[in-house]
Amino acid sequence: MDTLFEGDVLKWIIMILVGALSGTLAARIMKGDSFGFAVNAILGIAGGVVGGYLFGLLGITAGSGIVKVVENQFGVVLPANLVGMVISATIGSIIILYVSRLLGLGKRR
Repeated sequence: MDTLFEGDVLKWIIMILVGALSGTLAARIMKGDSFGFAVNAILGIAGGVVGGYLFGLLGITAGSGIVKVVENQFGVVLPANLVGMVISATIGSIIILYVSRLLGLGKRR
């Protein structure tokens, strides 16, 4: 019998790590600080949903141009989907933080 996570563990780990990176980037861009690994990961995963939806709606493939430039300039081959995930999740996270700031939610200084 197959379990929910069998074969998909690496996908879950990548999703959490990309979420944490994206949430951290967005938090630093919008607030200048970080919220901690768990909150940044949740923010980044939610941002990935928002960013992925918006980029799909606009027909934008995030990261493909960056991957080509890095490969041409430095000879380093990056997976386009990973770069795109970080970009779209970071932008989605920024949108979430911006809207929460407009609504008066979140940390207060």
